[in-house]
This record gives sequence, structure tokens and C-alpha cells, in this order.
Amino acid sequence: MASLLRQRQCISVALGQKDAYTEAHCTRVERLALELGSRCGLGRLEQSLLRTAARLHDVGKIGIPEQVLLKPGRLTPDEYEVIKRHCEYGQLICEALAHEHAGLVALVIRHHHEQFDGLGYPDGLAGQDIPICARLISVVDCYDAMTSRRSYRHALSHQETMGILQDECGSKSDPSVFAHFASLVQGRPDLVASSASRH
Repeated sequence: MASLLRQRQCISVALGQKDAYTEAHCTRVERLALELGSRCGLGRLEQSLLRTAARLHDVGKIGIPEQVLLKPGRLTPDEYEVIKRHCEYGQLICEALAHEHAGLVALVIRHHHEQFDGLGYPDGLAGQDIPICARLISVVDCYDAMTSRRSYRHALSHQETMGILQDECGSKSDPSVFAHFASLVQGRPDLVASSASRH
């Protein structure tokens, strides 16, 4: 376990050198995903996979050209296709972890942008075919991204974000997972801290 923690830290530092926002985002996603995993009743192995996959879910962005990753504006369709490759790059990076469950972590990272209706990427998986840890990360990832300020848009409030996630429930997200998430964040200011300080 200590070896895996050191590997995670090394990769996180490398990601932070590429993009400090993404490293901070991954740290927040890990914290909230673990709370959600506990609420969803994940077993010990799944919680372990979730911890590492959540922390490293965007590590593939190391392989994305800076002019796309750090663009101070909305992406063009071609640039969006480039950014989508981070799921596959992340899988490749995490398959190289010196850990017995590296392959499982890598699959979660590959599939964290799949959608419950099958319209996500990179493989168009749907419903229960999407690994449970990927379904959890997807909800938390979207929540944190929308409540964080970026150079090209303001941060949405907790209420605005939850409204959007509710509208996407059943299409983008697993309804059961979202229900647990909504229950988790209700009345928890420690989990939904003001996005005004997020960079």
C-alpha cells in the first residue's frame, strides 16, 4: 500500500506541473468520491480502487498538448476530440502502476466519461456495463467541474449544479448513484464549500 501511495503522489506531482487546476480538482474528487463510495456501500476492494482512480482520473491530461489543455476559452470540436483522449492516456499510465489491481484502476479511469445512456466515451458503455467506481467518479467529477471557476466561465452555485445533474439523471448519470450523491451533499457545507475560492 505504501508503494502505491508513493506512486500516486509522484503521478499527482507530475500532473500538477502540467496543470495545477487539474491536480487540485483530482484531490477534491477523491475526497468526495470516497464519501459517496461509503454511502453506496462499496466493499473494501472497490473503495481502494475508487481512492486511486478518483485521485488519478484525469492523469491522462499529461498527454494532452498544452495549447488544448490550457486554452483560455471553449474548445473547438477538433480540440474536444483531442481532450477526450485523456481517458485512454490515463488508462495506459495507470496500467503501469506496480500494483496487483493496476488493470482494474486503469479500466475505471478509461470509463469515467461513459454515460448511463451509452452516449459517453471512449467506448459507449451503458448502464451496469460501466464499472461502478467509474459511475461514482462521473457524478463527483461533473459536480466539482461545474462548481469550479475557470478562465472561460464562472462557477455555478451548488443549487444550479444540482439542478443540472438532476436533469441529466438517467441519461448521463446512474439514477441510484445520483440519489446517493444528492443525499450525501444535502446539508453538508464541508463537502460543498464555496466555489469562489476554487481555481
